[in-house]
Amino acid sequence: MKFSALALDYDGTIARDGALDPEVRSAIAEVRSRGIAVVIVTGRILEELRQVTGGLGFVDAVVAENGAVLDFPGGNSRLIGHPVQPIFLEELRRRGIEFKAGQCVVETDATWAPQVLSVIRELELPLTLVFNRGRLMMLPQSTGKGVGLREALTMLRLSPHNAIAIGDAENDHDLLAVCEFGVAVGWGSRMLQASADEV
Repeated sequence: MKFSALALDYDGTIARDGALDPEVRSAIAEVRSRGIAVVIVTGRILEELRQVTGGLGFVDAVVAENGAVLDFPGGNSRLIGHPVQPIFLEELRRRGIEFKAGQCVVETDATWAPQVLSVIRELELPLTLVFNRGRLMMLPQSTGKGVGLREALTMLRLSPHNAIAIGDAENDHDLLAVCEFGVAVGWGSRMLQASADEV
């Protein structure tokens, strides 16, 4: 395999408590200096990621909101998923469910899952639930990290067959599956480790 792209989950994989270790940032720069594209693939809301990293110029692309939003250097962003429907947010507020909303993703504590599912069913919304450790994401159907990464790699004129992905949690299964070689970190999800090519 000719290695030309590295897809990295953010929280729990290359960042701890939201902070990117300076050594990881240096390693990313080293990889890029060798002509390998680096893509952050995260469940985080794009603007939130920009804030915690101090800017995204250190990578070639970002797949945010669990695959629903793409961002490239120079502020070139585009949605893959459908935008959040206001009626959904209004009903979550009405029921007292605490959440954060991005352009396409809505995120809350995983303990709210039964109430959120009830809202989705009652409103008959085309949303899926994705767990990420103690968090829950509500996303447009057919959205995922793998879908977003494929689109980003296409725009970078690269192939998933030349990509390595590294992740840590439940929402990283399709990220690892879409790449030629998938790596799970040793401190992450046991199920992800079981399906990865390497731990």
